[in-house]
Formats: sequence, structure tokens, C-alpha cells
Amino acid sequence: MRSMINRQPFFLSCATRGVLGLALIGLAGCTAGESSPGTVTTGGSAALQGPLVFVNNTGNANAGSRTLSTIALRGDSGNSVLGTIGPVVFGDLALGDMQFSLGEWTFLNVSGLGNPSATSMTQVGTQVATIDPLTGAIPVHEINLTTGTRPVHIYRDPTDQEVMWSMNDGLPASVTNAPVGATPGDDLVNCNNPARVDGPIEGGSVTILHNSHLGPGATPPTVERTVCVLADGHKVTAFSQPTTSRPTLPRLVFVSSTTAGEIAVIDNTPRPGLDPDWRLVNRIDLCDPVKEALRPVPATCNNESSTPLTTAFTPNNSNPHGIRFSQWTGMVYSIQENYRTIVEIDPASLVSTQTVDLSGTNYTAFGISPNGRFLLLRGSATGSVGTRLGVIDLATPNPRAITDLTIPELDGASPGGFKFSPDGRRFYLLAGTASTTKRDHLFAFDSTSLTANPPTLTLLQDIGLISTATGDHSFDVLVQRPTGAPVGTPAEARHLVVSNKADNSVSIINATDHLIKQTVRVGTNPGAVLVYYPGAAAAGNQATSSLTGGQPSVPVSLPERLDDHGMPE
Repeated sequence: MRSMINRQPFFLSCATRGVLGLALIGLAGCTAGESSPGTVTTGGSAALQGPLVFVNNTGNANAGSRTLSTIALRGDSGNSVLGTIGPVVFGDLALGDMQFSLGEWTFLNVSGLGNPSATSMTQVGTQVATIDPLTGAIPVHEINLTTGTRPVHIYRDPTDQEVMWSMNDGLPASVTNAPVGATPGDDLVNCNNPARVDGPIEGGSVTILHNSHLGPGATPPTVERTVCVLADGHKVTAFSQPTTSRPTLPRLVFVSSTTAGEIAVIDNTPRPGLDPDWRLVNRIDLCDPVKEALRPVPATCNNESSTPLTTAFTPNNSNPHGIRFSQWTGMVYSIQENYRTIVEIDPASLVSTQTVDLSGTNYTAFGISPNGRFLLLRGSATGSVGTRLGVIDLATPNPRAITDLTIPELDGASPGGFKFSPDGRRFYLLAGTASTTKRDHLFAFDSTSLTANPPTLTLLQDIGLISTATGDHSFDVLVQRPTGAPVGTPAEARHLVVSNKADNSVSIINATDHLIKQTVRVGTNPGAVLVYYPGAAAAGNQATSSLTGGQPSVPVSLPERLDDHGMPE
């Protein structure tokens, strides 16, 4: 929580909201007499007038082809490109994950060309780009913030949604001209410096950023702190916070590192009038001697309980890649891909309470429902191309039982990215790039049937997408209250936006009849897409694979995604 002395608040008046042409869903309704000292526009420009779609154009080997397109999302028709940013401002490097904040800024990780296959240090990004989407008629690039080596994923903090967390995966193994002594996974910007007060530690890191509010006198976002976690490998994160059933849970940040096989625990507790300390307070060793014995080259499971925070753990082969916090149970869930397990961790004790063994199943990844009740498991069919889905109902007694879902329509479709709508009523699944008979498909499900006994998913539509050579698509969902509906009406999925690398376009799909209404041309090889509109963060109206629900005062969402970052992992 930022000091109010340093924060320059900016509020939207009823008149201003009218200019935006968009109700800020989930916020209090306007009443007579409301006013604001701020204004949305600068320099006489016309303000934003509706939802936007940011499209990461991944480009090709030609310089100048990696850009960020912005589309005005108006509905079934009238959608058009407002503008394109880059590549000069991004150093002609590829963009990674995207996320927007409560303060109406958009953040983009600049990770580098062909990440993680970059072969030169000049191809490895170290910055997060900041975009002002609201002030003018066209979103503008403001500033690049130096964070760490190879930032890949970025998350909005549920404790203070003006705070963003960027995961710095460190030096890729493919770089051939790395500095002497540097190893893959090292953050060379922050964590390989002998002058550091906590010692010449190595490994990746996380960088905490904060945005100002937009408006007169506001300043660009800033880097608040970088925390070195002494661990190599790709990083994903989850945030614990108090829940209705567990109101005393600590606010912590759990960061897993694949190569090291551990989870870093960072303090995220607000202090009155100040930011959290954001200190590394603990680490969780995921080494399992039974599972290690089954690995081709087993690691030694040391007792790390007395290892200082400034000393790296012994790496293991668990390969954690996927971590979620459940508002339903108040527990953190981490999947270890090499061990084929999901470990449940109590944030209060940092002790594993139970383990779900996925051995003998098809499941290799998972997400979580908006209310935190269901773990949605995803994997491939045995011996053939096809997607398999399963469910763990966290409301059932221990041990956690898996319900296998039978969905014949998924035969022929390899597993791709998936997302829930924030109300939990819809679930969307892409066919993956390895699909054969169903390569270019998006499946829309009614997910309210997950509460049935046994839980099920009801297929609403198998949406045929624009044909591509590789079946390479990404997607996001516009979530809004129905037009003309009174304040308090739940938001619902309105449109789906799918990128198509085959013809450099995105498809606009109506979320009611599931028909493609319009195709809009963008840049070269469009990848990840992000739907944004003012107030979406405050209302928790972002479709993700791990939305956690919200608090009564400020609904929150954890912007974790699964296989939809637009960056190879």
C-alpha cells in the first residue's frame, strides 16, 4: 500500500465516465453533485471511448516487425485498429506477458527475440514497457522501466492492485556470449553483483512496480524493489490473502522456480502508510526423495531447514510450473511436472498438508475456478491426439479425489490455453498447436455444471477458427454488464477475441451465439491478446485461468494464466 503522501489520486467524475462511454462495472453508481478535479484528456485529444484489445505481434526475423497493436472493440461490428506501437520504443525486442493495473496502466514485459532461444546478450530484454491506454484517443508508450534479465510473466497484486510483479527468468541457456561466471537463470541486472549488501548471490528475481494514477500531475510508473530469490528457472507466482473462512491468513507471495525446484516466499503485508517490506522471508524445498528416486539422474534431497536465506538450496528435479491460491480453502497449490504431483501448502505454516498424485493419469497442468473451489486439470490422451480434462472439488473431504470428464468433442484436439469468465459461468479452451483433426478450434463450455454431483462441463459450442498452418492462436474475453442493465447486475462474457497467425488477424466472436462477427488485420504473427477497459481491474472483470474472486470493498483477481502468455516457456 503506497503512502498517501506520495500518491497523486485521480478520480473519474460522472461527466467523465460519460465521455468514456463506458460504465465502470462494479463501482458505485453516479449520483448528483459528484465532481472531479481531474480530466481524462491532455492536449485537447479525444479520450478513450470503449474497450481495447492489445495484440502482441511477435513478428519474424525482419527488423521492425515486432509491434503492439491496439484495437477499438465496439461489438459485433465497427472494430478497427486504433494504432500500433513499436518496434523502436521496445528496442526491436519481442514482447512478453501483458497486464493492466487498477490505476489504468498497461504493462508489457520486453523479454527478447525468440525467447528463450536468443543467442546474444543484445537479444535478451531487461525492461517492462508502460502504456497509457486512457489519456488520449490512442494508447501511447510512456517509459521503459529496467527490471531484470528476461522478464517473462507479469502479475497484478491482489493486495494493492496498483502494484505489479514481474518475473525475471534470468539468462537463457542459448546465449553464447554471456559474461564470465554467469550461468543460465541468473538475473545479471540485480542478482550477480558482489557489491550487494546481502552477498554476491545469483539466480533469478522478481521486480515490484507501482503505477501512478493517470491525470494532471501524475508521474509514470516506477520500480519499487527487486527481490533475488537465489533460484534458477522459469517463474510463476501466487498471492495468499485473508479469506472469509481464514481471516488471519498472511499476505505472502509464492514464487516457484522450475530449475531449482523450490518456492520463494516474499512478505506482502501492508504497513500503515507504507509499502510492504517485500522481503524474502522463507523458501520451500519441493524435493521428494521417493519421486527423485524415479528420475534418470536423481538429486539429493537435503534438509534445507537451517540453510540461510542468502545461500542457495540444492536443486532438484521436481520442476514446479503452475501455482494457484484458492479463496475457497485458503491454500496454495503447486504442480510439479516431473514428479506428476500437486502439493497443497498452508500459507499460515508453509507446510504441505497433502499431495495429489497424478501418476497414472493424463494430466500435466491445471487452473482454478473463479471462486477457488475447483482445480481444473488438463492433459493429453494416451497414445493419440486428444485433450483430457479432470476436476478436483476442493469442497470435498480429504484426500482430494479426481473426477475425469468425458468430452468426446475434444478428441483430435491437443491441449491449449484455457480461461474462465470471472463469474464462473463460462469456460473456454483452445485446441493446441499439435492438434490434427481439430487444430483451429475454440471450445465454449457452460461451467455452472461443475457444481453437479459428479461435476461436469457442458459443451455449448465448438467454434471453428480461421485455418492456420500450425493451429497457433491465443485469446481473451471481454467481460461486461449487459447494455442498459442496472448497476449491480453481474458482468458476463460479451465477446471473445482470438488471434490468428495464419493471416495476421484477430477474430471477434460473439459470446452468446459463438459466431465470428468480424476479422481485423493487425501486425505480423499476432500472438497473445489482452482485453482492457477502464474499471476492469477494480471490478475483477478479467477472464483468466486462475481468477480468485474478490473482497467486498475492492474485488480482486490474480492475473495468472496458463499457456497463454505469448512467450515460449
